Amino acid sequence: MAAFRYHITKMHSVPLTPKKKQKEWTPKQLIARNNNFPQNLLHKLNRKMQHKKINHDETEERNKNKTWTAFTYYSPKIRKITNLFKNTNVAIALKNTYTLQQFTKQKPNNKTPEHAKSGIYKISRNTCHRSYIRQTSRSLKKIFQEHRRYIKHNEPQSAYTLHILNNKHEHGPIKDTVTLLKHIEKPSLFIPYEQLYIQSYHHNNQLIPEQHSNEQNPTYQLIYNRHNTPHPT
Repeated sequence: MAAFRYHITKMHSVPLTPKKKQKEWTPKQLIARNNNFPQNLLHKLNRKMQHKKINHDETEERNKNKTWTAFTYYSPKIRKITNLFKNTNVAIALKNTYTLQQFTKQKPNNKTPEHAKSGIYKISRNTCHRSYIRQTSRSLKKIFQEHRRYIKHNEPQSAYTLHILNNKHEHGPIKDTVTLLKHIEKPSLFIPYEQLYIQSYHHNNQLIPEQHSNEQNPTYQLIYNRHNTPHPT
């Protein structure tokens, strides 16, 4: 059955004159008869393939005179709109709202890197397990570069650089030494939170000795009592 369908379809797909088509059709009938294949089934298959070819040619001819346009399919209502063009010379193609390019396109990472933020930060050294706490309205990267410049030129401009120079500690890379404790954008919160973290690290003996804490700072006491925790994060 599959072999006859293949050869009949091939016969109708090739542009032949009626005489040549009959010449192609006669051997197929003979082969079917010799193999006891039902002649009525063979003729039915031939009519089906012939009708299919005619419909295909008519569709191709109609499409030649049509103007194609595309609609984005985002709801079943689009079908109602496109049906209005059913009996016109406008052919409708539907496209999806999601394309392969959208699926494969890498999503942009809008997350701001930690070292590009400002707020309360700490610089720590693994050798002594103590930290330097400070506030900044600039990025942590700029602050880190500033501290590194002070150390390079032997300028103790901060308690941290003084600590490094006094103890001859190595000044590691930013990813290993600088941590953002709290991201802050509102200027009025810089000092209170700075004091909160300084006092917390001081009470836990985690502050470098070169940095002096302010035990009696009233603003710190207010926030510290409100949070009621010695380990802010």
